[in-house]
Amino acid sequence: MMKRGILAALLALGPATAFAFETVDTLPFPSSGAFPGWPGDRGAEPWSIYAYGGLMYDSNAFRRDTDELDDIVARYGFGGRYAARVYGRQAVVLEAFGEYYDYNHLSEIDHFGYGLRGDWLWELGNQANGNIGYVRRHRHADLGEFQVERRSMGTTDLAFIDGGYRFLSDWRIFGALEYTRSSRDTDEFDALEGKSVRTALTYRTPLGNVLGIDARATRGQAPFTDETTGAATSVNDFDEREIAATLAYSLGAQLRIGGRIGYTTREYDDLPERDFEGRTWRGGVDWLPTGKLVFRFETYREPSPLTDIDAPFAIRTGALFSASWAATYKLVFTASYLNENRRNEGDPNTVLLGTPVRDETIHVWRFGVGWEPQRRWQLGAAIDFGDRTSNEVGRDYEYQQVMLNARFTF
Repeated sequence: MMKRGILAALLALGPATAFAFETVDTLPFPSSGAFPGWPGDRGAEPWSIYAYGGLMYDSNAFRRDTDELDDIVARYGFGGRYAARVYGRQAVVLEAFGEYYDYNHLSEIDHFGYGLRGDWLWELGNQANGNIGYVRRHRHADLGEFQVERRSMGTTDLAFIDGGYRFLSDWRIFGALEYTRSSRDTDEFDALEGKSVRTALTYRTPLGNVLGIDARATRGQAPFTDETTGAATSVNDFDEREIAATLAYSLGAQLRIGGRIGYTTREYDDLPERDFEGRTWRGGVDWLPTGKLVFRFETYREPSPLTDIDAPFAIRTGALFSASWAATYKLVFTASYLNENRRNEGDPNTVLLGTPVRDETIHVWRFGVGWEPQRRWQLGAAIDFGDRTSNEVGRDYEYQQVMLNARFTF
């Protein structure tokens, strides 16, 4: 369950506050099966090739408080996906895409990004199954974090192996090993690495609801550059542990609840002032008053490694509300609101320099519309309104984005 969430995050265009074209890229078209009232496209082939392109106007491309710069960005992309059984119950999922961003005025940040994914879905008998996989995402960092006119590319890798065994009809034990690495290849930022082991025990009720307990231990390497000397150090390695209760529960056909709540500790080898411990959670509620209308509320609090910031991790606390309406099988409308607070608790330089921990709050309103005029065509349009408030001078901003996108699947 958690592994699938990580895959989705790595293959997405980025965090929900930062990157271009996200509103049109995440439109829940009825043909995808996102709405119970509209059947998905069951005639899909095991393989697909797709191409897409779009334009976006950004009123404040570098997310500045003053000296704002607007621009028009063109995006061109191409990718493919293959998913099929290869032997008996063994299956493979392969996906790759590449995309080029072309800025009309700010050509110094034109760039090419890509994503790769490979999964081997294995099964042994009727009780044991799992995945072995690798994911890579190469993209531009959040311009709102650096606010300077230069290219800053980042790469995130994830390798994993997991498996579960159903030892009774309603009970399953699960285990996973994961390795992650995130780096920026255009500045002095040192790579963040983590090695994790995870185990979980779940119980499925006769009605199909799932209750569980989950435990995870991570050893991480998070070197940083000492701003007082300019030297790269390695004093920020850490151990992180988490234990959590998990739930996936349906209250009839119209209401679904899911998530996890636990207690997380992160302890550094040096500079213990950056240690963290406390309650963490991520949960959501889906309400489907009709088969063509979906409301979702999500809330979370978690320490997240982010290569877009100058700290090895930030405490992200937020809430998201969204509504999606499939007016017809070819037409969908969406609206959402995000409120997220970030505290850069993992920055050792706040200890060395005696500066306050950076504390910022982001608000984003999004409105989108998607149309499928024919089976293989998807057209999208959207508008975003966002702002950030910060306890550091010069980091407040406001922006608007207007975007158009077209996608064709062969």
